[in-house]
Amino acid sequence: MSEFTRFEFIKPVVARPTELRMKVVSKEWLTPETLKIEFAQSSDVKCNFVPGQYASLVLDAEPDAGLRRELRPYSFWNHPEESDLFLTVVRMVKDGRATSRLRNIELGAQVTMIGPLGAFYLRRPLHPQLVFVATGTGIVPIRSMLKEMETTGELGQHDITLLFGVRHEHDLFGVSEFSDWAASYPRFHFVPSLSRPSEHWSGARGRVTEHLGSMELPIDDIQVYLCGNGAMIQDAVALLEDRGLNPRTRRIVLEKYFN
Repeated sequence: MSEFTRFEFIKPVVARPTELRMKVVSKEWLTPETLKIEFAQSSDVKCNFVPGQYASLVLDAEPDAGLRRELRPYSFWNHPEESDLFLTVVRMVKDGRATSRLRNIELGAQVTMIGPLGAFYLRRPLHPQLVFVATGTGIVPIRSMLKEMETTGELGQHDITLLFGVRHEHDLFGVSEFSDWAASYPRFHFVPSLSRPSEHWSGARGRVTEHLGSMELPIDDIQVYLCGNGAMIQDAVALLEDRGLNPRTRRIVLEKYFN
């Protein structure tokens, strides 16, 4: 029996969420429909987030348009020690209220957010083998987690596989950093996979769950982190359960981005 079979989770210190005033300081299109935005805090209240968490953008009520006050969650792309900024990556949704605003928002514009929020973060002690599975912008909080592991030196101490799935080549972003980590850390493996590749794509093809299913998964010594669309997460959890990893354990950690 592995020493990790009976897993005692050490919960990180998580700050209480608070209202944050933010100012847009930069915008960068990473793909035709994926926007990276940097926010600087306009108040003295600091957002002490744990990598993997998110903040919610506040959309004020617009009674004349029949719109209520709403919140939209956006994960932190950056690590807390990288900068005092809040970096996130947003996939544009057609006619989406929040994404329409962010698409057209000007530099210097003020927004209100609430954070930090969420329980999607690293479960320590980390197991010998870690698998991170993301689709689309589900890679955003995972990037923050991996940056945490690089900061602590843990990135080279575990067998890590990162599966990142999108539809087309032009949907990929952030891959140069992940590829650099794979080149620098022999135990880190990065697999970007396309479900609708062009004939020119020479990398992995198919859904990320297909690659997860083909892996050797030492159930007693593994943690799996899933972030992305609900269908992927449902399929991945079912696969892991079939392999013997109980979904009620704290060794499957997941965050659904959309259904």
